[in-house]
Amino acid sequence: MMNPVQLLKDLVRIDTTNPPGREEALLAHLEEILTEENLPFVHQRTAPGRGNLLSWLPATAAPSKPPLFLISHIDVVGAAPGAWTHDPFGGEEDAEGFIHGRGTVDTKQLTAMELCAFLALAREDGERSRDVYFLATADEECGSAFGMQYFLNHAVTVNGKTVTGAELFLDSDVISEGGGFPVHAGGRVFYLCESGQKGCGTVEFTVKARNAKGPFFGSGDGMARAMALVEDIGSLALEEKVLRTVKRFEAAVGDGPLTPMMDRIVTAMKRSTITATMVTGRNVNEVKVVCDVRLLPGFGEEYLKSVLDGLAQKWDCDYRIVSLSKGYESSPESGFLSILENATLRVLGKTREEVQLLPFVSMGSSDGRFLVDSRARVYGYSPVYDWDMTFDTAVTMVHGVNERIHRDSVVLGTQVLTLAVHDAVRKE
Repeated sequence: MMNPVQLLKDLVRIDTTNPPGREEALLAHLEEILTEENLPFVHQRTAPGRGNLLSWLPATAAPSKPPLFLISHIDVVGAAPGAWTHDPFGGEEDAEGFIHGRGTVDTKQLTAMELCAFLALAREDGERSRDVYFLATADEECGSAFGMQYFLNHAVTVNGKTVTGAELFLDSDVISEGGGFPVHAGGRVFYLCESGQKGCGTVEFTVKARNAKGPFFGSGDGMARAMALVEDIGSLALEEKVLRTVKRFEAAVGDGPLTPMMDRIVTAMKRSTITATMVTGRNVNEVKVVCDVRLLPGFGEEYLKSVLDGLAQKWDCDYRIVSLSKGYESSPESGFLSILENATLRVLGKTREEVQLLPFVSMGSSDGRFLVDSRARVYGYSPVYDWDMTFDTAVTMVHGVNERIHRDSVVLGTQVLTLAVHDAVRKE
C-alpha cells in the first residue's frame, strides 16, 4: 500500500498557490504514480501550466451501480511564510507527528487519501459493480474555470469513448471535500459529512442621486438612500426552511450542548442570508452596494429576484446578480452515507452509540456546486481523529496560518476511504 503520509508531504512541497496555480508539477507527480501502477489516465491541460487529471477503474461487468468519483482540488490559497511556525511548503513533520503546510486540510490530504484508496482498489482481485474515477482538479480556490468547470464542459476519452465530463458525472456518488471533522455532543462523537451547500452569489446595487445637476453640483441623496439600503439589508429576514438534513442533525445531537461555532452552523443551516459587504462610488452621485448572498437549497434565482425587486423599488435603485451558484442537498438517508459510516466505525473500532456520521449543509462552496445539473450525490468526507482536530479547529486552519494535520489522521482517513470504496464497488 502506498504510504499516504509520505505522499501528502510530497504534495505539500509542490507549491500550487492560486493564483497563479501552476498545478502541472503536481499533476506530473501523480502521473508518475499512476504510470508505475499501470493505470490509465488523462491529463487534461486547461491553460499553460494548469490542468486536471482523471484516472479510472471500469466495472468488470455491466455496471449495476452508479459511478463513484473521488474528487479533490490540488491548488491552494497563498501563505505568508513569516506568519507560520513552519515552512508552509516544506511538508515538515514535527516531533509530535504533525505535518505542517498549506493544503494539509484544504485539500491535499484528501488527494492523498483518495489516491491511496483508488490504488488499493486497483490491486484487489474481485468484481467491481461500478466505474470508479479519481479526479484531481485545478483552480478551485479561484472559481474553477481552469478546473472542474473546464472538466465538465470539455470532452475526455475514457475506455475509447469520448464524452464530456458532465456526462461522466451523471447520477454518480461523489466523495469530495468539506467534512470528516468531528464534533462532541451528548457524550458521543459525531463525524460531520458535508451533504449539501447553500447557493452562493454576489449582488450589486447601483443607487443614483435624484437631485444631482452634473459633476459640479452633486447631491447626497444617493448616498443617503444607499446607507438606508444597507441598513435595510442588515435587518432583512429571508424566508426560512428546515431541510431534511437539519431535522436529522438536530434529532441526532438532541439536547447535547454544542460549541458556539456549531450553534452558529445550526442556525445558518436554517436560513438564507444577504449581507452588504462593500460600499463604493466614484462620487456621491452614484453609489454601489455589493452584497454576499447565501441561499438554502430550494431557493434559487427566481426567489432572489423577488427579494431584490422589492429592495430596488423601495430605494429607487438598480441591481444586477453578478454570480449565483445553485445550492444542493444530497440525501441524508443515502445508502452511500451508511457505507461511509460503517467504514468509519470499523476502522475506529467503535459502535454507533459512541460514534455517528452526521450530514450537514455547508455555508461555503466547493466544486460540488457544479455537479447539481449532473444529479450527482456529493458527500464531503476526509475523517480525522477528534484529538487531532475538531470541526471548530479545522475551520480556523482552512485558508489560515499554521495549517497542519497529524500523521495518524492521514492514515485514519486513508483506511476509512479505502474500506468505503471497497464496500461501495462490490456486488450486493
